[in-house]
Amino acid sequence: MDPPPPRPMQPSPTPPPTQPPLPSPPPPHPPPPPLPSPPHPPPLPSPPHPSPRPALGDSFNEYDKPNETDLTLETPYVGMMFDSIEAAEKYYVEYGRQQGFWTRIRSTYKTKWRSDEITGRLFVCAREGKHVRRSPTKNEDVLINEVENSTKKQRRDTSTAKSGCQASMRINFDKHSLKWKVTCFKDDHNHKIVSPKKRMLMRSNKEMPKAVKNLTEAFHREHLTVGKLPAIFGGTHSGFDSRDCYNHLRNVRHRDLDIGDAQSVFSYFKKQQAANPLFYYAIQCDENGRLVNFFWVDARSRMAYRYFGDVVAFDTTYRTNKYNMPFAPFTGVNHHSQSIQFGCALLQDETEKTFVWLFETWLEAMGGRPPISIITDQDLAMKGAIAKVFPNSRHRLCLWHIKKKFVEKLSHLYYKQSKFKKEMKKCIKYTYSVEEFEEQWENLVIKYQLQDNEWLQQLYEIRASWVPVYNRTTFFAGMNTTGRSEGMNSFFDGFVTSTTNLREFVVKYEQALKKIMEKEAHEDFVSEHKNRFVPSDQFLLIHAAKVYTRNIFKKFKDEWVHVNLLKVRDVGDDSFIVESKVNDHFQQFVVKLNLQTCMGTCGCKYFEFAGLICRHIMKVLFKSDVDMIPEHFILARWRKEANKFRVIDSGEILTECDNEHGGALRFNHACQELTKLASIAAPSKEAYIILMEGAKELSKKVHDTLKLSSATSLGDSTAVPNEPQVNYSSPLSQLMLLDPNISQTKGRKKDAKGKEDVESSGRLKSGVEVNLGKRKRKCHSCNKVARHDSRNCPLNQRKRQNSQIGKVLDDDEDEQQELSEDIEISEDEEP
Repeated sequence: MDPPPPRPMQPSPTPPPTQPPLPSPPPPHPPPPPLPSPPHPPPLPSPPHPSPRPALGDSFNEYDKPNETDLTLETPYVGMMFDSIEAAEKYYVEYGRQQGFWTRIRSTYKTKWRSDEITGRLFVCAREGKHVRRSPTKNEDVLINEVENSTKKQRRDTSTAKSGCQASMRINFDKHSLKWKVTCFKDDHNHKIVSPKKRMLMRSNKEMPKAVKNLTEAFHREHLTVGKLPAIFGGTHSGFDSRDCYNHLRNVRHRDLDIGDAQSVFSYFKKQQAANPLFYYAIQCDENGRLVNFFWVDARSRMAYRYFGDVVAFDTTYRTNKYNMPFAPFTGVNHHSQSIQFGCALLQDETEKTFVWLFETWLEAMGGRPPISIITDQDLAMKGAIAKVFPNSRHRLCLWHIKKKFVEKLSHLYYKQSKFKKEMKKCIKYTYSVEEFEEQWENLVIKYQLQDNEWLQQLYEIRASWVPVYNRTTFFAGMNTTGRSEGMNSFFDGFVTSTTNLREFVVKYEQALKKIMEKEAHEDFVSEHKNRFVPSDQFLLIHAAKVYTRNIFKKFKDEWVHVNLLKVRDVGDDSFIVESKVNDHFQQFVVKLNLQTCMGTCGCKYFEFAGLICRHIMKVLFKSDVDMIPEHFILARWRKEANKFRVIDSGEILTECDNEHGGALRFNHACQELTKLASIAAPSKEAYIILMEGAKELSKKVHDTLKLSSATSLGDSTAVPNEPQVNYSSPLSQLMLLDPNISQTKGRKKDAKGKEDVESSGRLKSGVEVNLGKRKRKCHSCNKVARHDSRNCPLNQRKRQNSQIGKVLDDDEDEQQELSEDIEISEDEEP
């Protein structure tokens, strides 16, 4: 007998407070399901989770990442709707992040009837699929060749996250509702789910905000530790780690080098010149359009050369870049006795032809004014190029490089605290006349029986190019070596590495220049706004503190402290004899000084060489009651206001520059300001129209003010910058530059062990050729005299590789004998 149909439930009255309601007994049988209505489809089965499920017609809009207060997401189900394919992907990614797995796109489906548009996509667990290891070659000869070739990069074994997981979600486009519908969903994982504490390590949780990416690039530009950024933003819970930061920098480098390394440098130079017309660059290519040499110099360095370009140090020993190209900087000295740059170049080789091109290009960039003196190392190609391009400049060799060879060539005499070393040092450094030097040199050669030493004779023949006494009458800013240039090389070590490409090198060089400018600005501030402690009764020292910068004043003071140790005698005819004792040896110098004009010279030639008044002239002035340093002995390059071009950086108007370089300063300043204004107005059409109308009115006012005729030109003709030079052997239409070859230059023909790895022609030998050139020795594994030992025997290496890939060697004696004979023949062959 069927039970009676259930009655509709009515609201029961509220029971009295003294008696709680009794629970109603459960019905004997569950109620039957209601009959489906004809116009509505049957309900879908309930999802396997307790959360309520939306109806079939409900849809999900664009999904944003929930915060910590958001509820958990429900499990996707068949029939679930999304407004877009991106919303479906975000939902499944966030669901995986919530459950403890990360996802990826497995397949994308397209059909022709929708014009090749996407109609479906399959999202899977990231651990879907299986890793298939690439099997190595089975050719035994190839295995032996791989062992012999030490330069071949071997593939390392790594781990894999793939486990064949079948969890997935597929969506298809529903043409009736114009939405994306879940057509298949599997939530079965065959691996361990990531625990909540470790879910920040999943790839789906890896996210670098744009602000963090910009900060990473800023840290890299300023040479700060990029790996510390995750700790600043919360450590492991920040969503990224140090590897993500370095990967972002790698992506930035790849993005910049999409067009090629050389082409990227060319584009960078054009961009820099567009920002400042005084930026100068020159590129030299071969007949195939491959980059060979390039030179560049910024506008500020060109202006600094007009004031401090009297002495230049040049060196090419620095090769820290990806292509091993020699870095050739032109280094000078500013008014703070700091090293500054006058441009630089990267060269393919160090031949005389290359140096001639570089020096001519540099001279053109500097307005055709050669330096007074130049210091280089002892390189014949460089010496020949300097003689051709700078015939009127005084070329001097680095004294440090010369003295370094004394230890190699005269090791039996020239060693620490040896008598010969002390006497040679005195002969080179403390002789102040040519006759005195030649006499002491001859005495040393006879005393130590060095008449037959060929190297010492050759060194004496070129004595005028390295001995200080021959160069004291020429201004060198007190420099005897290329130490400033090499010091700049060590300074650049903090910016570049051996893997730095050309584009990075150029950018890093610009950052290094900014550091140099910051140091110079700091010294400007200290020199101008801080006073020196000077006794009130030393008037020459007080005047020097007012005129000179801080570092130059220190050098002046170092000379001043010796004044009280000198004696002076007036011998008449504006001549004085100043006597002193240096290193327990009596010395005297003749000072010729006209007390009326305060012009004169000293026998030590310190003023002519270093540009500062010497202690001997100070003694004469002090005895003559002269309270101020004569203007004749104050060089403009050492004054506090020597770098007038720095006002360009402060935005001031140049109204007090009436010297010979005033036109160049005003031209540079006007170009910078007008270029900034043009870059601001270019994005807006209205602003561009206003700028052009104002330019017409401004041009009319300028012409009316100057009353220019058709024969005169605007501005100083000597201030107009040179056009950039791009030397192409190919037609100008082919502007795509190829990357340079790896440079093989001087001083790089030996490896770290001193073994030759370069042929006489300059070609780099391969690893096999280098090994073939080694001395033969007996191998204890194969008992053969060969160019290997038991550690790298081809037989042992072949056995190891075969054991790694699970291969068993064939024990057939014929094949083994044949293999041994082949190895014996290859070992006995001559390279």
